[in-house]
Amino acid sequence: MRRQFAVSLLSSVVATSAASAPAPQESWGKAGITLTQYRKDSLDCGLQGHYTDISNTDDAKAFVKASKQLDAVTTGASTPITLETNATGPNSTNSVDQMAQYAAQQQHIVDSVRPEMRFKSIKRTLVAKTWECLASRGYSKFQLTDEQQRALRKLKPGSEQRREYLYGLASNPAILAAQAPASQPQAEKP
Repeated sequence: MRRQFAVSLLSSVVATSAASAPAPQESWGKAGITLTQYRKDSLDCGLQGHYTDISNTDDAKAFVKASKQLDAVTTGASTPITLETNATGPNSTNSVDQMAQYAAQQQHIVDSVRPEMRFKSIKRTLVAKTWECLASRGYSKFQLTDEQQRALRKLKPGSEQRREYLYGLASNPAILAAQAPASQPQAEKP
């Protein structure tokens, strides 16, 4: 159950982040590649990143530990503590105070795991696996110009127009050479 919760929470955060993300500043390309191969490689490498096992990462272990701590806090949480009793039973309970205390403990556990930082780290791990796959297939990074980023923002994510626009950039040897990142060696010019 905890694993399902953590996976669904991770999925919703990653999906939310992706939906609200600005146009990328860089992309991957391979000169002269066909659209069919470009799509296949993109899908294959994206799936490799998506299915990367993160269960042994420090970030995943921190989420599991926090989940166990949250379970421990809530065990028996529905039983109020009796403040005073009389011959017929309890006069009152401090259930409201107890609920506030549980909420504070839970928030402290959530805050201590630093979920935003951990999600970013997990995302970096998944993206690195995707990039590793693309590089192994001969792709290289290239920087998108401001104009190209503006054009991407106008195209709906996942749309055929967006895919074709990116393919046009990613398969163009002149763009790949001219827009290679400074840290990436550029191909020799004839």
